[in-house]
Amino acid sequence: MVLLGCKRNNLLGRMALLTLDLVGFVLFACILTIATPTPALAYVDPSVMTYTIQAVAGVAVALSAVLGIAFRRSRKYILKVFHMEEKQDIEPPVSRIEASEKASVDAEFKAVLDSKTKRSTNKEDDYRPQWMQRILPAFSVALFMVFTYMIVAPFELISGNEASLVFGLTSTWRIFVLPAVLATIVLAGVISVFRGRLFNAVLMLVFGFAFASYVQVLVLNGTLPSSDGGTVNWTQYASWACGTTAIWVVIVVLPLIFSHRSKILAWRIATDVSLALVLVQAVGVGSLFVNHIPGTTTSNETPQYTLTEKGLFTVSPKKNVVIFVLDMYDETMDLRPAVEKNPELLHEMTGFTWFHNTSAVITPTRDAIPSMLTGYQPQHDDTYGTLNQNRFAQGTYLPDFKNAGYHVGVYSEGVSPNEEYVYNNAYNASKEANSLEEGNSSLNDAGTLCAMYKTALFRDLPWVFKPFFWFYTDDINAAMVHQDDGTTNAADSVPYSTNDPLFARKLRDRGLTATDDASTGSVRFIHLMGPHYPYTMDENEQRVGSSTREQQAVGSMNIVSDYIRELKRLGLYEKTTIVITSDHGYFASSEPLSLLKTAPTPILLVKPAQTVEQAAQPLKESDQPVSNADVFPTALASESLSPTYQGVGTNALALNDYNRVRYFDALSKDSQGVEHGVVEYKIVGDAADISNWEPTGWVFHYPEGVWRQDGLTY
Repeated sequence: MVLLGCKRNNLLGRMALLTLDLVGFVLFACILTIATPTPALAYVDPSVMTYTIQAVAGVAVALSAVLGIAFRRSRKYILKVFHMEEKQDIEPPVSRIEASEKASVDAEFKAVLDSKTKRSTNKEDDYRPQWMQRILPAFSVALFMVFTYMIVAPFELISGNEASLVFGLTSTWRIFVLPAVLATIVLAGVISVFRGRLFNAVLMLVFGFAFASYVQVLVLNGTLPSSDGGTVNWTQYASWACGTTAIWVVIVVLPLIFSHRSKILAWRIATDVSLALVLVQAVGVGSLFVNHIPGTTTSNETPQYTLTEKGLFTVSPKKNVVIFVLDMYDETMDLRPAVEKNPELLHEMTGFTWFHNTSAVITPTRDAIPSMLTGYQPQHDDTYGTLNQNRFAQGTYLPDFKNAGYHVGVYSEGVSPNEEYVYNNAYNASKEANSLEEGNSSLNDAGTLCAMYKTALFRDLPWVFKPFFWFYTDDINAAMVHQDDGTTNAADSVPYSTNDPLFARKLRDRGLTATDDASTGSVRFIHLMGPHYPYTMDENEQRVGSSTREQQAVGSMNIVSDYIRELKRLGLYEKTTIVITSDHGYFASSEPLSLLKTAPTPILLVKPAQTVEQAAQPLKESDQPVSNADVFPTALASESLSPTYQGVGTNALALNDYNRVRYFDALSKDSQGVEHGVVEYKIVGDAADISNWEPTGWVFHYPEGVWRQDGLTY
């Protein structure tokens, strides 16, 4: 009967295990079904998507671990209930044990158990692992640290800001691989060199630091200040910095404290968690490349372009249009005080008309430059998704010049070269080496590595260290570009980046040459830094560690004067239409969607193509109500051309309407760099007088990107 009962239990146990296996198979099939859903067609920001993918991957890893533990324990429970061995299908022979023998066996068993327990305790206390045993946890933790800082951070930062950077991820990813591999090997070697307690301490502290960095990016960064070059008031982040630093200390020290209870278990946990988080982050990094893999359903097959320096220092011997956009140069705040202090500042601007009553279309630069290039004023039925489509679909200024036989050069980081409106009409738009197989000879490897590692430290380190690694986007672009040696062919492949001191030096060293072979003439749209912060250029056009807004404003206007002197040297000044303007005037941070306290007024000075006598006339001044939307209509009219699409601009030189109504869309950005939306104003009269600015009630709300008439009281 006993044997029969054992066989029955064995059969029931096998059936239970089979049922458990079937349940596991069904659950696995369900997971596969969930993992392959119908694709949803929607746009998600890459920087947000990678975090989402990492989170999903992390959940998948965690659930897999939990399910694995659950099934293993369920299996052990079934084996225990039915008195079955894990690796034994045949039951041992049954025999009777006498009471005296049982006591002897129990005593012997207790002695063996005590001996094993003692040896186990001694093994934990006296454990001295060999190098081959130390290298696996050391390598895992080193890989986690290096992968987080030297791969994940640069890749996500580049991918999430490709619209603002001269090189994208597919052009830059290779240069990060070898340094990361070498750093992993070196760090793993350094950790594994230590022995005993010192090895344990170093391993646990490095693991804790890497894990704290991972947590920092996921939940502790909050809202980072905008990298627009402005001065950051770090004291406003003091309380947050103190709180997050305390969290850092706990995360870094906790693994070391835990390891004192069980070193072996702590090393295993550090190894498993490090490899798991490397896998999770690798999934997120891999998703950044999906859109660039040819043949995939989500790949972007549109060629990628960059705006190079081709033609930057050449002009046509026939006709020329030169438009200088000095970023954030303000009529009231910058130019008038500078001229009052130094009347010779505009000495070279003979034949010009200086307009004092000026306004812009929109802020910030990313919207202002496209608006100038197209003449499009945002409409109330626009969404953030359709605004670019509508403005570039309507705009005709660039093709108007191109169709008239002009070579159009667009030199700005404020407009995407991948817009068809730009790359089809700007003759300096060049296809990037933007595939996973190609490189780019213009990429400065060392400069890119240094710039991106700095931004990685800014992103991943605790708040108390962020001021030391603060950066400006234009500094990254300048570091990414491998500058040419002065030859025309090299310049044709060098991406344009905003760097006023470098532009000034190249202009002095090379001068201008009249070699453009366009059938009619050339157009040059040159966007410079102007008096936009950070202030790193003096009035002599030299890069310095620290300058002032006044010095930088004077220096940028001196660059324009240098260019004009070159045109006069070539005898082309009178044949050239010149416009000096800015994308918008000065504007400061404010409370969300609050009323502007000062009026941003961009500069505008215009000289049309004219006779030698007219070009020698002294500078004129005008109070006509103009806008920087008038730049291209004025330039086209000066070349006896008419825009196919007029937009909101007009010929400023022919304007005679003091009652002209202008509209300005002002960005609302708080002191922490958070953008809340765009507030629309109606301007009638002198734009320098803020009392002439009337809010219309329409607000373009972020992040949803839609206009609403909120009826706000100002």
